[in-house]
This record gives sequence, structure tokens and C-alpha cells, in this order.
Amino acid sequence: MNVEDIDGIKIRSVTGSGVVDGNGQDAYDLFAEDSSYQRPTLLYITGGSNIQVSGFRQKNPPNVFNSVNGGSTNVVFSDLELDAASNSDNPPKNTDGFDIGDSTSVTLTNIKVTNDDDCVAFKPGADGVTVTRITCTGSHGLSVGSLGEGSDDTVKNVYVSGATMINSTKAAGIKTYPSGGSHGASTVTNVTWTEITVENCDYAIQIQSCYDEDESYCEEYPGNADLTDVVFNAFSGTTSTTYTPVTGNLDCGANGTCGVTVTDYTVKSPLGAGEVLCANTPSDLGVTCTSGASG
Repeated sequence: MNVEDIDGIKIRSVTGSGVVDGNGQDAYDLFAEDSSYQRPTLLYITGGSNIQVSGFRQKNPPNVFNSVNGGSTNVVFSDLELDAASNSDNPPKNTDGFDIGDSTSVTLTNIKVTNDDDCVAFKPGADGVTVTRITCTGSHGLSVGSLGEGSDDTVKNVYVSGATMINSTKAAGIKTYPSGGSHGASTVTNVTWTEITVENCDYAIQIQSCYDEDESYCEEYPGNADLTDVVFNAFSGTTSTTYTPVTGNLDCGANGTCGVTVTDYTVKSPLGAGEVLCANTPSDLGVTCTSGASG
């Protein structure tokens, strides 16, 4: 479903129990055979304003569940349940819960997402996104990016609070491409995650400055992302055994700016103690670092 340049629309279930089924199984199987197969987004909002989406379940999208782009403004998602599952050996690929791109004043509240990709992705052009009371299971986390793949990209003014992250590859993080080649600059300003509960996630916090490139490339072209006023606050819980005893991996670019702070961080590994790997982070980061961060 596409919502284009509409001012003032409500998409909701009158009974509060409606279901929008994307019937994505065929798409999952076809994509496994041919990764160039193009699949639609379940709900795509572009250029609209004063839009409310609430009170129903979305299931099995062929691709992304919800996308906001095109200069949209004043968009509210609330009281939603999203889930994607495959009946074959082919996983439901690229089923981001929310891709929030070129837009202002987007709010997500009281939402549950079960999927196999980003729970919420703050994409290039996102400015003024608030996420409260969200539970994400099996996801790739609450992610800024990826940024800088083929252009200069910016994300700013994002506030996430009261999230429960379960069985995710990370709870919260930033993904930026390194400099060089066709990659552009990445700018992340005024982004906060606070009161995040971690349950069996591989990392609680992660910053990747060498996203989707190998180590040799990034030795030649170090990351140059500009990260300013980025805050990881009040993270608690326990990570998975994947990287024990490491609970976080903060790899800021050697040629970039790492304006990052970590406060009230009590996440533990299954062994009890926990380590946060760091590279190119400030001395006043707020958490004890162990060298060796990568990504």
C-alpha cells in the first residue's frame, strides 16, 4: 500500500484486531533463488503529512513492513504488532519493521516487532524521530543507518526510550560506510537510546565504521563518520553467549568524530562480568574500554 502526498489520514482497525497479511512466503522463496527479485514494501508513506497508523497486526511482508520517506511529516505509528515467519527453509529477508528516512516528526509508540532484520532503521534524512515502548524480538536492533553507501547522509534528532530487545544481533547501534571509492560522508547528530532492556542479544551497543567492507579496505580508507551527541544511557540486562564476555563493540572511524557517551550501563555477559570493545573513542566515554573493536 502506498500513501503519497496525503494530508490527514488515519489507517486503523475499528475493532483493534484487524490483520494486514503481506503473504510474503512466495517472495521469501523467490528471493532465495534470485536476490535481484524486487519485492514491495507493505506500507510505504512518501510525502504525506498528519498520518496516523494504529491498532492492528501486520504479518509476513514480502519486504519491509513500513517505510516513511519523501519529506513526510507528522506521522504516528501506535499500538501495532508486526511479525514475519517463513514456512520453508528460506528466511523472511529484509523485513525491517520500520525504515524511517527523509521525514520529520515521526513517532512510534506501543509496538511489538518479531522479524529477522532491523526492528527500526533510522535511514538517511530522518530528522525528529521518537520511539517509546517498543519490544523487538529476533531483529538486527534499533539501528542508525546504514549511512554513506553512495552519498553524503545525515540522521539527526532521534530519541528512543523504553525498549525491550530480545534475541537480537544488537540492541542499538550505528552503521556507517568508510570513506573512499563511491562512499559518501556520514553525519549522526543528537541521537539517544535510553532505558533499554537487553535479553540474549549478541551486542547491547555497537558502532560500525567499516560497514560492508573488508578490513583491508578500511585500513586504506579509515572511517570518517561525524558522530556528535550520541548517547547510550541506562542499558541493562544480559547478552547472549555469541561474543562472551564482550557486551558491546564501539568502533569509531579513525578519521571521524566520535562524540559518544555511555552512561548507567549495567549490561552483563552470561559469565557475569562484561567487556566493551572500543576503538577511537573519547577518554570520557563513560565506560571502561578494552581495545580491539572492529566492524
